[in-house]
Amino acid sequence: MTEELAPWILRLLQEFNLLRPETNHGLGLFLLGMGFIVVALIMWRVSRWILDKVLHGLARRTKATWDDQLLNRPLLSRLSFFIPLAILNVAQELLLPLHPGTQEFIGRGLDLAVIVNMLLVGFALANGIEDLLSGIRQLRDKPISSYIQLSKIAASVLAGIAIIALLIGQDIGVVIGGLGAATAIILLVFRDALLGLTASVQLSSGDLVRIGDWVQIDKYGADGDVVEINLTTVKVRNWDMTFTVVPTYALISESFKNWRGMSESGGRRIKRSITLRASSVRFADSALLERMEGIQVLAPWLRERTKEIADANAANQARTDVEVNGRRLTNIGLFRNYTERYLRNHPGINQEMTLLVRHLQPTGEGVPVEFYCFSKDKAWDAYESLMADILDHLLAAAPYFGLEVFEWRMATPTPAR
Repeated sequence: MTEELAPWILRLLQEFNLLRPETNHGLGLFLLGMGFIVVALIMWRVSRWILDKVLHGLARRTKATWDDQLLNRPLLSRLSFFIPLAILNVAQELLLPLHPGTQEFIGRGLDLAVIVNMLLVGFALANGIEDLLSGIRQLRDKPISSYIQLSKIAASVLAGIAIIALLIGQDIGVVIGGLGAATAIILLVFRDALLGLTASVQLSSGDLVRIGDWVQIDKYGADGDVVEINLTTVKVRNWDMTFTVVPTYALISESFKNWRGMSESGGRRIKRSITLRASSVRFADSALLERMEGIQVLAPWLRERTKEIADANAANQARTDVEVNGRRLTNIGLFRNYTERYLRNHPGINQEMTLLVRHLQPTGEGVPVEFYCFSKDKAWDAYESLMADILDHLLAAAPYFGLEVFEWRMATPTPAR
């Protein structure tokens, strides 16, 4: 094609008297070059308009969404840029055969532009694929961004090698062979990317973390929902609406807590304790037992237990006139059983999951009574409200059993004499 058009170009130069000795030959080449540049710009605008109106317009008219994401505007705009590059490449072959140095320089510049534009086209296509895969419900919790970033890095490395080979005028295979000696440097530069890739594969294959999971990473101060997983970092939105960025490989090398099991289970754990003064613990007398008869959730159990204790004492011929003989109810035991029955009758507690009330090891502060159960509603605000309501009720109910809740009291300073 170049050989066929070259005589036409020469005739055109002669027609405009641009080859005469008194005429500046460079001026003719400049005018023709500017003409080709104008034609290239016009064809670029026309091709952009055609691709946008035809391909993108057809994609928007279909019911499917995948074509809108793949045929996005950045992709079509960058594809249209190949048209002016092709026109300019033809122009330099036609106009500069007598100037090999200039022709080689411009040719390499155009080849460089082609490589960069191909890389940008690949980036736009990768972004469209990422948007497409992120919209699939089964893949929303997968680290799609990590794999897309990996593909972009691989494409950038290949493009960089091609650019180096173009600039030094060597075959790309020779450049790749020379890079083998620089492997250690490459591994050092891409250390985080390679570690992140390994971690992303392990996280995905082991299903350790998904987007939307509530994770707690104490070392980095992260406590909240995972909003993004990419090749090198995991972005966590904390409960105070701040963001913590954690290296992806840290989730493999360090320990962290994932609350997904709680979210997928039937309830959220409530584990609290009330410390009672040991000095307030005593045997239940008749007045206390009579008062306990008025508690609806405790009364049936109390009647059954009282009869059981009386029968056991009678069978063992225990002298009940002395309190420590035989079996007796205590106010802390009554409170513990009341707490259990109160929780078993609470509408906000999941009765199908573990529920228990127990004594913990006594301390210098008193005897802790711990209640352990699961709330039905796992939302944070509802969970905290339920736990606070239960704790408020039990703190207020403890004195009804003759028990005192431990509290810190500052020593009263001795007045100076």
